[in-house]
Amino acid sequence: MKTNKCIVLVLIFAIFTPIGRLGANDLKNLQKIGDVLQFAIPVYAFGLSCGEEGYEGSKQFIYSLAASQLSVHILKETTHQKRPDYQEGNKKRSFPSGHTSSAFCGASFIHRRYGFRQAIVPYGLAIATGISRVQAKKHYIRDVIAGAAISCLWTWCLVEKKTNIIIDTNGEFTKIAYEVDF
Repeated sequence: MKTNKCIVLVLIFAIFTPIGRLGANDLKNLQKIGDVLQFAIPVYAFGLSCGEEGYEGSKQFIYSLAASQLSVHILKETTHQKRPDYQEGNKKRSFPSGHTSSAFCGASFIHRRYGFRQAIVPYGLAIATGISRVQAKKHYIRDVIAGAAISCLWTWCLVEKKTNIIIDTNGEFTKIAYEVDF
């Protein structure tokens, strides 16, 4: 866990660098951070769900991600909000942030399914994703907050906490166990 905390602190420090001291290449790097994390966090969450017996966690994750992304896409197409870096001829797709929605879907899934302690690092990285989108001038703060809220709402509606009770029958015996995570 110490390694994960160090990674998050380094990322947060790097992202909170004053915007006035960032050059054009630094802004592109910030954008790349968000581009990578929007996929990395959900992939990690899905990987955790694949480690469970059965497919219930994986199905719930896919439903949550699909509902979140569909909601974001519909809102983008209906609101036509301009991005901070909008230029004539570009698509007006600022509200809400799809990158942030995707990242928070993974983090909130981990929180809801496995508990808050497991989600601390993913939440830190999801916040970093949102900050990277604002600092790269791709979104306004309202876009990032809305993207995060949409994903968290869908996740809390569609995902159940993983049960720690294990029931196993093999014909002769029935085993009931309680799993504890430390």
